[in-house]
Amino acid sequence: MKKVILIYTSSTGSTEAIAEVIIEELKQNNEIDFTVKDSFDATPAELQAYDGILIGTYTWDGGVVPDEFMDFYEELDGENLTGKAAAVFGSGDSYYTNTFGAALTLFSQKLSELGANVILPNFLIDLFPEDTDLVSAKQFAQHFSHSLLK
Repeated sequence: MKKVILIYTSSTGSTEAIAEVIIEELKQNNEIDFTVKDSFDATPAELQAYDGILIGTYTWDGGVVPDEFMDFYEELDGENLTGKAAAVFGSGDSYYTNTFGAALTLFSQKLSELGANVILPNFLIDLFPEDTDLVSAKQFAQHFSHSLLK
């Protein structure tokens, strides 16, 4: 059985709505044991206990990682994530064209730098998810599960 951790933060509820769909989809897979944590309650060191890592975030003012995730993000530098499957999802505001979804990119780059295999493109929605976005979030979770279990 593969172990997956999903860590997320949400300000407006958009990233949380995506996380809920992903969680429900992961619950359907009996080959995955997963844990869900709020960004404030997670530590980078605990990632060592998991085969798969899912990070959910929104992009904060100016294209940075939100305050709720900043300590976690900065403390990641000490971790070796070689052999871990990872993916990043979240929300942004396309009004900010130059920084739309930038925190997702920062996270996926950091995970890659630390040796994780980012197995899917970042899943980014604009503002609050519509029904089609939620269907895509379900597919994102299915693809993650399938790739992890190969």
